[in-house]
Order: sequence, then structure tokens, then C-alpha cells
Amino acid sequence: MTTCVPHDLQKLYLAYFGRPADPSGINYWISTLNQSKNLNAISVELSRQDEYTKYISLDKSHEFKINKIYLNLFNRKADFFGLNYWIKMIKEEDYKISDIVNNLVFSKKKLYSVDPEQEKQDIRILSNKVVTSELFTKKISQSITWVRLYQPDSIKPWFSGDTLIRVTNFLSNVNTQKISIDDIDNLIYSLKDYSIQLLTKQAIRMKDVNLSIPVYALQNRSLINRFTNKIVNCTGGALDHSKKTTKIIALNNINLTIMNGERVALIGHNGSGKTSFLRLISGIYLPTSGDIEVSVDVYPMLQKAFLTSPELSGVDACKAHYILVKHNLEGFNSFLSEIIEFSGLGSYIYLPIKTYSEGMSARLIFSILTSSPHECLAIDEGFGTGDSDFRARAEDRMKQFMESASTLFLASHSEELLKQFCDRGLVFSHGSIAYDGTLEAALNYYHTHDYYMKNVIE
Repeated sequence: MTTCVPHDLQKLYLAYFGRPADPSGINYWISTLNQSKNLNAISVELSRQDEYTKYISLDKSHEFKINKIYLNLFNRKADFFGLNYWIKMIKEEDYKISDIVNNLVFSKKKLYSVDPEQEKQDIRILSNKVVTSELFTKKISQSITWVRLYQPDSIKPWFSGDTLIRVTNFLSNVNTQKISIDDIDNLIYSLKDYSIQLLTKQAIRMKDVNLSIPVYALQNRSLINRFTNKIVNCTGGALDHSKKTTKIIALNNINLTIMNGERVALIGHNGSGKTSFLRLISGIYLPTSGDIEVSVDVYPMLQKAFLTSPELSGVDACKAHYILVKHNLEGFNSFLSEIIEFSGLGSYIYLPIKTYSEGMSARLIFSILTSSPHECLAIDEGFGTGDSDFRARAEDRMKQFMESASTLFLASHSEELLKQFCDRGLVFSHGSIAYDGTLEAALNYYHTHDYYMKNVIE
């Protein structure tokens, strides 16, 4: 059975989504099989994926759902007897869509009679679709770029754009004739221009950007010096004194362009400007001067960036975030159940956050903020994951979360983590970008220059 797993998973992807499986999806579900889950259980989970539920929300009738499964698998709507049989099973036997899918793709014995010739044709079409899907998945797995692109549930251009439509349309035309490897190559090459456009789309551009943060307006110069010295030691920024105001120069003369799909490491000592940069691209800060263009939705995961009131309950915090992301409460109960399960908060979720320990608060916030994938992530290592018992699960979830993003900004002192997820490096020093290049070259610059020796080693 093990050797058939990818084959069987392709059937499920076809049934629910009408597309080939992505390499990361195949690997994920295979790993779940090693955790005592079976294909039937995976089928149930796939039926709950946004990619499927968003589509069937267009028409929630049983007829629509059943016909879509048949179209995906066999290029035809359900026959009269089949349609009525499944509707009857749903109403009288409490059958779910996953039960119907499992019978159609896994069971050798059908629960209702089908014309023998029609059944033979269905088998040939499904077989060819599975082979085609396997060829497609194998081909795109050979390129890191394609692996990143073909994640429809996390990257918008695939999930809702022309590329995914063209792939699903290609599969919908697969019939009793076998598809060759050349046909798959032609499909991928036909998408090449689109993928290049996607990867060369500008995500963020900065020109002569400066960021100054006013501290206070005091007349007592000694008091100013006492506090600003501490601030400078933390931020690394320079001081700008005027008669009434003291400012921290958090970022100074930033010029760069980040393309969509780039994965950028922010390198530097504490207070070098990394967090200020992340807050700027996230829209938390506005530049004091210069021009900034942000063409992607940047999702910040920054230390203390999650704003909520201690008077609110955990449920209220979950609801606020869900509305912010989804713009409505449809599907919220399922979202809340997942948060409760992953965070391990249980009934504490209904209590005010002010009653939580620091670890419980961190678990709640982490669970909420990593609950769904995003196009562009801005992540600060200072973002906490809670207590030690929770940390192992959090690390696995965080890795999947970062892998799902198309564009990534990651500030971390862990070079192992940076090497795992990033290929470009920005070295920050006292609010300026001291170096911009490949990750390897940026790390080498960071370790060999005088400011690193002064600010880190000493």
C-alpha cells in the first residue's frame, strides 16, 4: 500500500480540487500517514480545506457538490441514478462528500450499478488523469521556483489566477488517450512567461527613505541625555537634537528594491534597524522622508505587534483577528476549534487575557497569527512562542508557515534558520544598510567587518 500512496493522494487532489498535487502537499500528507492517519481520514481533511470549501460556497446544493466531483474525476456529471443514489445516502445515511469520494476513487465495488461501458471509460479517464498529475508534480518538483509557485492554497496568483485555471483546464481535457511527458513539458513551458512575470513583479521599493522617531519634548537636558543614552544603546540609532525635541534616527537613507518571491534575511546586531525596517514595510511606521512603494500585503509577526486588550477574552481576540483577515465570521467556529486545539488553552480561551500567564498569552498569539498562510511575511525573531512544552510544536508550525509564503523578510540571529529559508541578505548597521547581496556573502560581510567586532564580540 505504501508504494501506492502518491498515486492515491493524486486521486484525492483531483476529486476535490481538479488539479495535480503540489510536492509540498504530497510530502505533508505522506508524513501524516506515518502518524497513524489513513487515506480516508486525509480525504475528510481535504474536504475541509479552503480551496474546496470556498468553491462549493458558490452553490451548497448536494447536486452541485456531487456533479463537481464527477467532473473532476471523469469529465462528466453524475448519471441520473448515481446522483439520486448519493443524494439519498446523504439525507438518509448521513453520508458526507468524503464518503462519496472515497467510494469513487478507492472502492473496487461500487455501491450502485453503472453502465459497464461507462464504467470502463471512467476508469481509463481517471487513470490517465492520475498519470498526468504524477508527471506534472514530478516535473515541477525538479525546480525550487516551481515548488514555491505551485502552492495554490497559499499563493494568490495560483489560487485564483490564470495559471491555476490553465492547469485545471488542461486536466479537464484529459480523456481516454494517454498524455505524454512532452505534453506536460509543453504545459509547463506555456506557463513560463507567467511565472517569470510573477517572480519579477516588484514587491517593495524604497528610495532615499529615512525614519526618525521623536522621543519627547523636554527642557531638562540632563534628563534627556540620561534617557536617550539608554535608547540609543537599545536601538543603535543616532540622535538628532533640536531645541525642543530629541529624535532617534532609526533608518537612514534606505535604497533598495525587493522582487516578489525573494526571501530576504535581515542581519545585524540588536538595535541595528532590522525591526524598524520590518515595521516600516508592514505599515506600522510611516517614513519621515523619501518614497516607499509596497505592492504586496505584508503580514507582520513582530514582537508585541499583536494588539489586543487584556480585558478581552481569548475568543474575542480570535474573533478580532478573523474579521481582520476574512472580513466576516463565516467559518469562524472551525477556526476557533483549531486555535483551541493547537494552543492547548482549553476552556481558558473564554477567560479574559489578563488572567493568562505570559506563556499562555504567547501560545494564544502564536496560534492565531500562524493560523493561515500569507503572500508576504515580515518576521522578527523576538516574537515569542510560549513555554518549552509548546515550543517544539511551534517550531514545526513556524517552518511550514514560512515555507508557504511567496515573499519573506526574516530577522534572526540564527544563521541556520536564515540559511534554511533565505537566499538574499541585508546587513544593517546603525540604521543603514551596510551590505546587500547573497545570503552567504552578507553573512561573511557581517562577520568580518569592524562594526561586528565592536558591537557583538566586545
